[in-house]
Amino acid sequence: MHIKLTHFFAICSILLTFVSCRTTEQPVLAPDPSVISYDPPGATTLTKELDPQHKRTIGIQSHGVWVSNEFDGGRLNDFYHVADNRFRAEIYPENAPINRSAWYGFQIWSDRSQEIEIELTYRDGQHRYIPKISHDAYNWIVIDSTRYLHDREAESAVIKISVNEQPLWISAQELFTSEHVNAWLDSLTTLSYVSVNEVGKSKNGRSISRLVINETGDPIAPMIIITGRQHPPEVTGSMGQKAFIEKILSSDPIAIEFRNFYQVVAYPLVNPDGVNNGHWRHNAGGVDLNRDWKDFNQEETRAIRDDLLNLKSMGIEAFYSLDFHSTSYDVFYTINKDIPTSIPGLTDRWLAGIQSKLPDYEIREEPSGVDPAIAKNWMYKTFNQADGVTFEFADTKPRDEIRNLAEAAALSLMEELINIKK
Repeated sequence: MHIKLTHFFAICSILLTFVSCRTTEQPVLAPDPSVISYDPPGATTLTKELDPQHKRTIGIQSHGVWVSNEFDGGRLNDFYHVADNRFRAEIYPENAPINRSAWYGFQIWSDRSQEIEIELTYRDGQHRYIPKISHDAYNWIVIDSTRYLHDREAESAVIKISVNEQPLWISAQELFTSEHVNAWLDSLTTLSYVSVNEVGKSKNGRSISRLVINETGDPIAPMIIITGRQHPPEVTGSMGQKAFIEKILSSDPIAIEFRNFYQVVAYPLVNPDGVNNGHWRHNAGGVDLNRDWKDFNQEETRAIRDDLLNLKSMGIEAFYSLDFHSTSYDVFYTINKDIPTSIPGLTDRWLAGIQSKLPDYEIREEPSGVDPAIAKNWMYKTFNQADGVTFEFADTKPRDEIRNLAEAAALSLMEELINIKK
């Protein structure tokens, strides 16, 4: 079943106003160190073979239960009856070794109304995401805690649901596929100073889009670079990125003044193939794109690199970069304090500004070096030591708090960058 663009505005509102049920769920435990890392020493970003899931509908006719992964963002590899009213959903990654945080998404319905249990089991992974439930793929709720058991020892989960003839969607996070992102981008182009262009194609031929916000009147105004959704399951990062950009586009006086001095160049969906195919981590080349910012073996990172190098050749400076992600807790991955940046102290002032706007919020900062082949490090090396951050939002963060944090972060960064121009 395909999601229609006519419902796009409804889902955008839902994604950023939906409040997650609070839960006692703790951050995912670190994988057993005896298990090979998804990012082992000597790993390359050369294209690897995939183990593709088959898009299909599976029926357990003896019990009148049916499941399907035939929609963008779906991930279900097998489904079968276990005993009594219990069924098992098997979830496999696109290839391995891989980050062990498994994505899943499927529809389920029944010939008759009944209560069933579903075991969520994984190959080469472990359960991470609290299930989200929807009757229409637009309105989502977090499953009630009394109907969900996370078995940490078995690295699986069991959910209890009521099913009937109406399909029910069960997903690791809300669906926010390339169709939704592209519709959102199209909606922004009603503003005269916003443009959206294709800068390349993904491995499977989907568009890699660039969003430009430029109200300065100067085509080579200094830019802020934004990237997002390199890792398909990281929906909360996508929500944060969306709210951050929308704050920059808002009628807030700070945003208006900021747009007089700077332009924003954003690549909101770096990995459309992985998102639409329900991947756990990789693109259609079986590669973690946020490890390919040195060798550029993959089409997606090459397209963005080439576009940014072209902008640099035009004389456009980059003052800051942000790469939006999700993990088990909010965290700002910054650059080590002893590494020189083009605007000394900018990140410290930015974080302090966020803290002043959200005094009850605990900022978690984890600095590191600039050697790993990730997006913000390439930006730093390419654009005259431009500072940057990998901005991670917690998987379980209430959706209204995602917007609050993203807006505070956008306002604080704009204020600091405006001060530089004064």
